[in-house]
Amino acid sequence: MGSGPDSLKRVAFFYATFPRPTETFVRRELRAISELGLNPTLFSIWRGNRNWEGQKIEKFQLSKLLSLIFWLPYWAFKRPQSFREVLLALWHRPCPNLQNWNETFLGLGFALVEAQNIKSKNFQILHAVWATMPATAAFTVSKLIDVPFSMGAHAYDLFRQGGDWLLREKFEHASLIRTSSNSSANRLYDLGLAKDRVTVVRRGLSSWPTRKAFKLSNPKVLSLLCVGRLVEKKGYFLLLRILELLNQRQKVDFKLQIVGGGPLKKALEKEINRIGLSACVELVGSKSEQEVSELFLKTDVMLFTGIIASNGDRDGIPNVVPEAMSAGCLVLASCFAGASEAFIDGVSGFSLNPNHPENWIELLEDFATNPSAYDKIRKKAQVEVRERFDVNRTARNLKKAFELVSESK
Repeated sequence: MGSGPDSLKRVAFFYATFPRPTETFVRRELRAISELGLNPTLFSIWRGNRNWEGQKIEKFQLSKLLSLIFWLPYWAFKRPQSFREVLLALWHRPCPNLQNWNETFLGLGFALVEAQNIKSKNFQILHAVWATMPATAAFTVSKLIDVPFSMGAHAYDLFRQGGDWLLREKFEHASLIRTSSNSSANRLYDLGLAKDRVTVVRRGLSSWPTRKAFKLSNPKVLSLLCVGRLVEKKGYFLLLRILELLNQRQKVDFKLQIVGGGPLKKALEKEINRIGLSACVELVGSKSEQEVSELFLKTDVMLFTGIIASNGDRDGIPNVVPEAMSAGCLVLASCFAGASEAFIDGVSGFSLNPNHPENWIELLEDFATNPSAYDKIRKKAQVEVRERFDVNRTARNLKKAFELVSESK
C-alpha cells in the first residue's frame, strides 16, 4: 500500500563530509527542501560539523570502527545473504584507485556499525547525496535493514576512472538515481538503467543578482572571469591558448581573473609567464560564494573551457555557468559534457569547442566592439536561468521523487 506524500517524514541524507565549504549548491538545496516541510536527518561520515544552521548533524566517530569486531560477525549471522552479496561484489571487481578503496571501506564500515541505530529511527528512505562513500553506506544499510535507498550520481561519480567500485551494484538496488544533467543521465542509460529509475533534477540557485546595466564594465578593457578548481578537467591550458592568440591579435585589451585553487596552480603560473600573459591573467585563489557573486556582476564575459580529463573525469553542468547567466554575464562555455545544457546555443549563451580557439576569439572581439548587440542574449540568459534553475522548483522535484519511492514500498 502507498504511504502517501503527506506521510513522507523520516528521510536520512548521507554525506561524505557535511557541510563542505565548496558545496554551496548542496546547502541551498537542503534549505529549500526543509522549507517544503521535509527535514531529513543528516549523517556525515567523514569529518564535517555537528551542527548546521541550528540542525543537528549525526557526525560519525571513526573510533566506532573498532566495534567492527562485534558487528562483522553479528551481520554475517543475522543477514548472511546480504552480507555475502556486498563482500562478493568487492571481491569480483578490481578497485579503480586508492581513494575509492578508502571511501568504499569507510562507507562499508559506517554501515555495519550504524545500521542497527539507523533501523531504530524508522526511516522511510535512505538517500546518498553522492555515488561514492555515501552511496556505499546507504546501499549496505539498505541491504541490512530492508529500507529503500536512493542516490545521487553526478559526472564525477560516473566518469572518473570508470566510476565507483560498487557503482553497478548500487544502481541495481537503488530505488531512484538522481542526476543533474542530461549528459550524466545518458551515461546512466548507457550502463543499462531504465529511464523510469533515473530522475534529472538540476542543481538550483536561490539568489538572483541584478545587473544595473549591460554596458562594458570598462570600455577600454574587456573583463573576463573563469571560476573553478585548478584541475585538468577545467581545460585551463586550452583557455590560456585562446587568450594567447587573442592577445597576439592586439584588437582587444582584456583582463582575466581565474578564481579557484588546486594542484595545477604552479603549472598554470609558469604557463602564464611563458606565453606573456602575466599582465592580463591573474590567479586570484579561492573566493567565498558572496565574493564570487560580486565578481560576476563586475564581469563582462564568463569563460568555461571544460574538457574530458585523461582519467575520464568531466563536469556535468558546472554551477558557475547558471550563476554567471543569472548575473548577466555573456557565457562562452565548452561543448564537452554538460556545460552547454544550461543555455540555448546562440540564444542565451554560446557552446564552443575549446580546441578551436578561433571561434572564441571571433566572439570576444565582436563583443568588445559591439557589446550592445549581445544584450538580448544576456537578458535571455537571466530569464532562462530563473525558469530552469530556481532551487525552490528543483527541491519540489526532488521531494516528489522521494514521495514516489515511498509510495512504491
